Parts: sequence; structure tokens; C-alpha cells
Amino acid sequence: MTLMISVSGVRGIVGQTMTPTVAAEMGAAFGTHLAGGKVVLGRDSRASGEMVQDAVKSGLLATGCHVVELGIVSTPGVAMMVRELAAAGGVVITASHNPRPWNGIKFLTAEGCAPPPELAQQVFERYGKKAFRFVDAQHSGKIERDLSTHDRHVSKVAALLDVDAIRRRQFRVVLDTINGAGVTGGRMLLEHLGCNGIVINADPTGDFFHPPEPTAENLTALCQAVCEHKADIGMAQDPDADRLAIVDNTGRYIGEEYTLALAAKFLLSQKPGPVAVNLSTSRMIDDLAQQVGNGAVVYRTPVGEANVARAVLTRGCILGG
Repeated sequence: MTLMISVSGVRGIVGQTMTPTVAAEMGAAFGTHLAGGKVVLGRDSRASGEMVQDAVKSGLLATGCHVVELGIVSTPGVAMMVRELAAAGGVVITASHNPRPWNGIKFLTAEGCAPPPELAQQVFERYGKKAFRFVDAQHSGKIERDLSTHDRHVSKVAALLDVDAIRRRQFRVVLDTINGAGVTGGRMLLEHLGCNGIVINADPTGDFFHPPEPTAENLTALCQAVCEHKADIGMAQDPDADRLAIVDNTGRYIGEEYTLALAAKFLLSQKPGPVAVNLSTSRMIDDLAQQVGNGAVVYRTPVGEANVARAVLTRGCILGG
């Protein structure tokens, strides 16, 4: 088994390909690339997370970075905090939807996005060549902690919604957080929106109750819970809460294509504008752009979060997925 390196970051099996040495050197490569500066650092709930985080942190500090620890937070939360704190970049310790033996390292730019392929390649080449620029004792980086991520994230999400209308409906929601990083923020958001929230697998221990990828075959318990509680909707996160799967009020799993289409339909009906999707997305988006968005432009990118994010930013899109 080799270390998996891609534009989405680095993933490996802890104790085999993901070791403290690898993590520290990846941190040093990223810190050297940033030439110091402020870096926000968060992690998901995996048992190995603290070890990998501390190793990455040592590499960042050794290259003069000022590290702001966020604790166990979602990947979107880290991305938000990069901008909130005007940081030079961010690092998330997560293996996303991979099983427990895995952990990983994800880098974020100053915009809170996954780096473009050419930038990611520069960091990985520096790691491979061990071309680190370590600072002397006087210029070693400093550490601080900021525990405001969940509060800030809920406030920003709520600012996009008609909160009073949602509160009046008093929706019954079952949320499966898979004992991951989305537990605290997910519960806080449901409470803020006045929902009757039933949170399952709600202990951020990293002890995943089911295979962590939120696919139909892994969410049978959520589907059953929606029916048992007569809920209006069910939602499932992955371990770092950057993926969301939806179950309707009949206990039926709604796939990613329809989730994206539903979001696009709503947003295009409110404020038509361009949309960015990747090349694997179905033409439902194109139909919606024509019918609901008054002929809105659909930009298609290569597969990869970084590519879609770049299109959203450069093309002024109202939605990317």
C-alpha cells in the first residue's frame, strides 16, 4: 500500500503509510510553500487525529507558521475559518469517507478552497525532495486556539435562510453524524432553526457506526429512523461533514444527482445566475438552468473539488457542485 497523493490531499493507513514522519514533513512542505504566515488547523474525530495533527503542527511551526488550532470541526468549518481569520491557508486532518484505519491531510488556500492542481503539485514536489526551509529558534511559529468555528458557521448558514419560516414549520429531522466532526455544528444548527432534531451516532469519537461513505447501502438505519420517528427529512454526514446525503419523509434515499438538482432549482428560482458542475454531473442541471434559471450558463469542469471551486470564484457562479 502506498501513500495516496492527489489534488484532494494525502491519505494513508495510520502506522503504515500515514506516519508521524510523513505528517510532519507534509506540514513542513506546506509551511515552506506559505513562507510562514497564519494557518488554521482542524481535524475530524478519528482516534488517530490528534497524533497526525500534532505531527503536521510541528512541521508548520518549524517553518515559522502561526498555527490556530480549531479542534474537532467540519472541513467546511475549517475552510470558513481560513477567511474569517484572514489566514494564509488551512489544513484539515481527515480521511473523509475512508474507514477508520485511514487518516489524511488536506490543504486549503487563503480562499478556503482546495488548491489548484499546479499549486498542490508544488507542495508535493517539495515534500518529495525534502526541500524545507526551517527557521531558527527565534522565528519558530506560535500556537493559539480558537473554538468559535461552530458558532460562526451556524451564524453564516442562518444568514442565508428564512429562519423564521423554518422555525414556524418545526420540522422533525433525523441527523446521522456517524460519530464524526459534524456532531456539534449539526446539532447547533438544528436547534437554531427550531427543528425537532433526533441526532443519531452523535458522539464524536471516530467510532463509525456504519461504513462512513453516505451511500444508500450504508444508510439503512437512517432510513428506518426517519420512518420510526415520522420525520420530515433525514440527513447523513460523512466523518468530516463535507458530504451530505438526504432521505425523504418516506425513508427513501435521495442520491447526489438529485440533491444537487434540488439545490440548483431553489437557488435558480431565487436569483438566476451561472452554475458550475463537473463533467460527471447529469444534464438535469442544464435543463434546470434553461427552465428555472432563464437560460443560465452552466460551466463544466474536470472532476475534482478544486476545479469546481475555481470555476465558482472566477465565473461568479451562484452554485457549484
